[in-house]
Amino acid sequence: MQKKIIDNTSSKIPALYKIKDVETLKSFGSYTEAKIWVEEKVGVALKINGWNQLLKRIHELSFSVNENIEKLIFLLDEKEHLKELGSFPDAKKKVSALLGFQIKVRSWKQLERSLKSIVVAFRNRDMIDKAAIFEKNKIQNFIHSSRLEGIPMTDAPALKMADIIEQYRVKQ
Repeated sequence: MQKKIIDNTSSKIPALYKIKDVETLKSFGSYTEAKIWVEEKVGVALKINGWNQLLKRIHELSFSVNENIEKLIFLLDEKEHLKELGSFPDAKKKVSALLGFQIKVRSWKQLERSLKSIVVAFRNRDMIDKAAIFEKNKIQNFIHSSRLEGIPMTDAPALKMADIIEQYRVKQ
């Protein structure tokens, strides 16, 4: 099912997660045209005013989608997975909390369609592969646990994890 979700989403318009600045947004036309384009791509009305708010909402959604891509793909995998979140209002609240903004829909079908549109619009194609997701999570967990141990780490360690462990290993 994951492959089907991904295959049915090709578009001539670039992925929203690639938009880095207001100038890129302005290349799509006027503010109104760009906002309508983003709303159509996302499938949800965005209550925003101005280029900076539009860019901020794009970045927030991109971050939340790519951080929660496993959960979102799981929810979209089968219709029953969304319904496992509880009643419709509960599911809508949980999905809204996961994405970081209020989704206004009136049915399960609209919720599924909106969620699918948002995932398609903002997912980073590098994070589709489950192995890539696992590696990303493994590195993030290693960075966080190293920080807890008092070992300063950047977001992308230059050395391999084994080299860093060896460097800080207590010598006997």
